[in-house]
Amino acid sequence: MNNKPMIGSTIAFYRRLNAMTQEDLSCKLNISTQAVSKWEQQLSSPDISLLPVIAEVFNISIDELFGKTPHTEPVFELVDSVPWEDDRKIRFAVFHGKKLLQQSDTELPQGINTINVHFDYGDLYKINGICKLNKE
Repeated sequence: MNNKPMIGSTIAFYRRLNAMTQEDLSCKLNISTQAVSKWEQQLSSPDISLLPVIAEVFNISIDELFGKTPHTEPVFELVDSVPWEDDRKIRFAVFHGKKLLQQSDTELPQGINTINVHFDYGDLYKINGICKLNKE
């Protein structure tokens, strides 16, 4: 059994995470859309000289591009009080100062570690994306 990381699936993940189409990525890399498609289907791999450029486009390290986790974890501010109980649900919230504008909560089915996030608070905030969760 082959356990090596599949760079094509990593590229597809970060491309979607950054709300990019295959065409968007191909334009940034000055290559064909078909090349990106072949990477994501595991039919070919990017040229080694493109790896630093791909990592830069996604704002990740080359190690992350190969599926290794980063050595540093993001730092988050702690919120003193929230309007819900500690029920172990995953929540996303948009605050403006201390005012809660919008929240979303979900329970992940077994084996699922990706959540689509969408917040739309008028003209002030529009937040869309895919969030990958690492369960420990």
